[in-house]
Amino acid sequence: MSILPFADPETLKSLNLFSLNENMGIEMDEIVKTEQWKEAKSIRSKFCGLNMTVEDICHVSAFDGKMLQIFARDLEFLKKTFTTSFKSVWWELRINDFNENEEISNLWGPAFIKESSSYWYFRIKDSNEKCLKLELRDNIFNFIFIKLNDVPHGAVVHDYNEN
Repeated sequence: MSILPFADPETLKSLNLFSLNENMGIEMDEIVKTEQWKEAKSIRSKFCGLNMTVEDICHVSAFDGKMLQIFARDLEFLKKTFTTSFKSVWWELRINDFNENEEISNLWGPAFIKESSSYWYFRIKDSNEKCLKLELRDNIFNFIFIKLNDVPHGAVVHDYNEN
């Protein structure tokens, strides 16, 4: 916080937050309120954002970070955000604790399983060529846009749903 306020939020494109101790957690209250955070296009954080919410990070098109926990409703919020406003997205979100696999299956249906990963595919509003691929592997969620014809045979592509 001693350096961030001096960066010009209009020219700042990326925030890279590092710590010598990647296992430590940092309270994010003040950081997420800054114009620099709100205007960033990509955010990379090598420590755990202790009180960071998905609402704090859904505006960026590239994210690589850690949270203590996430709930199925948070993942549903991210899915709706990304399928509604198509923009280049590459996200990797590492979670210390995720135990809502049943809730995710209730929301999104059964996953397409390949090796040790679970995948879900969702159509994007106003796009006939791309879909959102969500991958869950070892408490790591990856969100990325792919071409519809790159969806594996046998996987279900869920229709876009505004609800």
